[in-house]
Parts: sequence; C-alpha cells; structure tokens
Amino acid sequence: MSTRTRIAGVLVVVALVAAAATGTGLAASDGVQSVAQPNAPAVDTRQAQVQQQTQTQMQAEYCTYPNNATYESFGVSNLSAPAGVEAGEPVTVSADITNPNDVPMIQCVEFRLEGDVVVRTGWALNPNETETIAFEVNTTGLEDGTYIHGVETRDFGELATLTVGEQPEPEPEEPTATLQFDDQESDGSNVTVASANLSEGGYIAVLDENGSVLGATDYLEPGEQENVTVPLLEPLNESATLTAQAHLDTNDNQTLDFLTSNGTEDGPYTVNGTPVTDDAEVTVSEEPTTEEPTATLQFDDQESDGSSVTVANANLSEGGYIAVIDENGSVIGATDYLDAGDQENVTVPLLEPLNESATLTAQAHLDTNDNQTLDFLTSNGTEDGPYTIDGTPVTDDAEVTVGEEPTTEEPTTEEPTTEEPTTEEPTTEEPTTEEPTTEEPTTEEPTDEPTASVAFEDQNSNGFRVTVASATLSEGGFVVIHNESGDVIGVSNYFEGSDSNIRINLIEPLEESATLTAMAHFDTNGNELFEFVSSDGADDGPYTTDGSPVTDDAEVTINEEPTTEEPTTEEPTTEEPTTEEPTTEEPTTEEPTTEEPTTEEPTNETETPPPTETPPPTETPIDNGTEN
Repeated sequence: MSTRTRIAGVLVVVALVAAAATGTGLAASDGVQSVAQPNAPAVDTRQAQVQQQTQTQMQAEYCTYPNNATYESFGVSNLSAPAGVEAGEPVTVSADITNPNDVPMIQCVEFRLEGDVVVRTGWALNPNETETIAFEVNTTGLEDGTYIHGVETRDFGELATLTVGEQPEPEPEEPTATLQFDDQESDGSNVTVASANLSEGGYIAVLDENGSVLGATDYLEPGEQENVTVPLLEPLNESATLTAQAHLDTNDNQTLDFLTSNGTEDGPYTVNGTPVTDDAEVTVSEEPTTEEPTATLQFDDQESDGSSVTVANANLSEGGYIAVIDENGSVIGATDYLDAGDQENVTVPLLEPLNESATLTAQAHLDTNDNQTLDFLTSNGTEDGPYTIDGTPVTDDAEVTVGEEPTTEEPTTEEPTTEEPTTEEPTTEEPTTEEPTTEEPTTEEPTDEPTASVAFEDQNSNGFRVTVASATLSEGGFVVIHNESGDVIGVSNYFEGSDSNIRINLIEPLEESATLTAMAHFDTNGNELFEFVSSDGADDGPYTTDGSPVTDDAEVTINEEPTTEEPTTEEPTTEEPTTEEPTTEEPTTEEPTTEEPTTEEPTNETETPPPTETPPPTETPIDNGTEN
C-alpha cells in the first residue's frame, strides 16, 4: 500500500494532487493543483466556503462520483490525526482509501472541517487496491477550541476531533526493556543473558525460584546489549529455573540499590505494571562433579613408648592431616600437614604421653582453608573437618600397647603357682560336662543362611561415640547405630566374623541421653563401604531372623560431668579402714591352709616354714596404708 499527500490550509488550502497509482498502469497527472497561496492570511468560514467552491470547480475534471449503483463508493478506514495541536502548527491527517470495484477508476476524496469541504481531490485506484491519502493542514489563524474533521468519499467517511490551543506537557514515555534469557549450562558461578535492551540503562538481576536475588550486573548503558554475564553472589550447586529481571537506575548513581533500599530505588522495568523478566533452565555442569575428596587409613595394633603412634598407611586425595583420638573422642595428637597422595609409616606425635594401653582412633582431616595448619579444634569444627564417606568420617582403630611395665607383672605370676593345686580340681570336671553337649550341636545345625548377633549394653558416653560389646556377622558387614526415629547416626568399619568392644563414632554428637539401637548389616555389594542410606536401602540391607532385623538396644547416658565424680572417689578413703577391719574374714579364707596340712601330715615337719608365711595378715594393714 502506498501513501500520497494532500496539503490543505484550513482557510487557505493548497492541494497537491498526484493522481498517479504506483505500478497500476493508470495514466496519472503529475501537475500540482494550487487552490490558493500556501501562507495567505486566514479569513472567516464564509470565505473558506467560497474558496472551496473554486477548488471544487478546478478539480472537477479529475474528480467524479459514481452516479449509479453500478460501481461502489471508495471506502475509508484507519483515520489518523493528532488529538491536539498548538495554534499555527501543521497537522497531518491520513486515512486509507480502498477501491472495492473490479475495474480501475477515479473517485473524489474529501477533507472536511466542521462539516465543510476544505479539500476535494480525485483519487485513482486499481481494482481492490488500497492506498493512504494524507492531508497537511495549516492551523494558523484558528481560534482555540475543538473542531470536528474527517476524510470522506461518496458513501463512507471517518471523523475525529482536533483541539487547537495550548497543549499540556506530554507525559514522558515510559521506559522500556526487553530481555532474552536462554536455557543454558553453567559452572554455577555466573549465567549469561543472550540479549537485553534497556531504554534508560540500568541493571539485570537474576532471581531464584523463591524470588531472592542471586546476582546482578554492574550498570548497563541504554540500548542493546548482547551476551551479558551476570555473576552470582554464591555458587549455584544444582540445576534450577532462574529469572532475569530488568532494573532501572532511578537515582542515577549507577549502583543497584533495590535491595538496600527495600525496593524504593532502582525498581524493575514494567509493562502494564508487570516486571520485565525472562526465565531460563540453568543446568549446573557436573564436569568437575566436585569430586569428593577421598581418604584411606590403615592403623594397625602396635606397641608404643607412649609419646607417639604410627599409622601404617594413609592416602589423602587433597592432602591434610591425621588426628589421633582417644576413646572419649578427644584429639590427643595430630600430624603436621601431609601432601596429597600415599603416605607410609606416618608418625603421629601425641600431645601428652600415653600412660597406659588404650584403643585409639586415627582420623583423616582436610585442610579446608589451605593454610597447612590443623584448625579443627580452634575453629570449633568449622575448618579442616574430617574426610567422610557417605557422611561418616574416615577412621581406623588400633590397640596401642604401652610396653613399659613388663617387670611389674612377673612377681604376680609366681603367686598363682600356690593356687594352681586348688583350681585344678574343679577345672578337670567342668570341661567334660559342658563343652561337648551344649555348643557343638547348635553350631552344626544352621543351614547356609547368613546369621548375625549383636550385644549392645547400656553405657555412659561423651556423645561422640558408643561401644558395641560384641557382634558376629557370618558374611561380614557393618554394625549400624540408629536413633529412636530410625535414622542412621553411626556406622562401624567393615569387619568379618566376630568382634568385641566395637567403637563406633557418631556422625553428629549426641546431645542428650537416649535409647539407641545397634543393627547388623550385610555388605551386599562387596565393596566394604556402607551404602544402605545412599542406595535408598537397595544395598547393604540388615541381617534378619524370621524376617526381623538383628538388633539390640541400649540406654546411652550422656555423662557431661566426669570431673564431679572424682571427689566422690576420695570419700571412701575414710571408710576403707572400717571395711578393712574385717581382716578377721581373711583368716577364714586361710583356714583351709590348716586343712591342707591335714592332708599333708607326713610333710608337717618339712613344711614348718609355712607358719612363717602366715604373717600376711600383718601385711594387710601395711598395704591398706599405702593404698590410702
């Protein structure tokens, strides 16, 4: 559709009639028909009507109306004109003119003001063709007021109003913005907005599914932007649907103050009151998979002088430390920083000498803050935490024997020699009666079904670990500790057969006394890793008897005041003398010695020295004094 223009003064009209139909093959006049001078002074409406008649006569040869029903009148549509104008400013009025007939023809088209014809011109159109006609109207000399005007043909027309006079200040155009935020993969540190156009400049914020701001750009200049990187405040750990939102810079300080101002500054661009946004599925690429750091430890039973212990083998994938923990969960020693990789025969110095044999635990620790100093204790556990497998610290236990007192036991071995004759008599009868009848038939009867037993006794604990008295797992596996809700709160290392005094570190410290359950579990996939929880129960299920898991319960009492018991142990020192007075009972135990001589009467003369050994009663008060 093409556009042709007519210029008309309201009272002084210049009609530029270019009656050429573009590409239609119609003959068209290329002359300019002038009705009056373009800038002549305005006259009254009556004079305009006279000039209108003159114009009509001059255009008569170009302008006709169909005088019968053979041809339809040209149609008028899409009238366009401003609603108001200052007096003296030009106005453009346009409309679409359509020839509905099947033959080309010229028909009259009129511009009218207040019902009076201001311009009438002939317009040539091909069959079913539509063109836009435009009239340029000079409003010089018009009084302030509102006028009705329009474009008309023989049968059709469209009208509008034009207000002449002082116009109100135009409202500023609303700022506009567009965003294109495509689905993408990300390493979790930032996202990319494919394109953005902010008419007033501003920012792009990225929101999560809860509407919280995860990140934002620096100030962006007005206009089109492509591939805009939006850094995130914290790394994105998992894939999510995110929203990009365009924000204004309402206070012109080029700093996004939307959050710090509680939304009063730098609000979003809007369309009909709705923020300008676009959503995208952001997939966090799992290339690095943040491979979990791994560690293995081999802490063998050993003898020690009490100043250090040795870990036979350790492999820390990220480097770190090996801490040694006593049975109460207290750290009693640690290595310096160890480089990543395999280490053998690692010596762990102890903070204080070990005075007696004990079961100790070696635990692998990360260097989370990369300062090569073990800060696990000083940071209350927030730094340099342990390596874990399925949430359980990587540990290994060892019986550490402090071998400095071999001589103290030798004298004690001499005394039992006097008791051997008395103890031998009962021992000869017991094995013959009990051993063959009770245990042998029960152990041979089970079919090849796996069996397990667990003995979990009531105990005191510091909250960091518990001890299972004994367990037997015919196929090997784990002893798992459950709380009263059934949650797994601790797992033993893998073992086969029977074990006793199994110390199990708890995943999180137990803060109050509770009833806990020890449960025997298989290692169904043979990898010696407990995966019952991570596999949603598909692997490493429990041993069962008649369909019920093999378990045992224990009351675990959290004992937080061990120091308060020490003074109570001192009080009995006042009672010891009273309890030791019944030394009269000791002679009763020694009376059998008087019977022995009766059996050994022939040796009475040779054994006269034993009466010299009766002074032990005189030694007991001496011993009591030393023990006090």
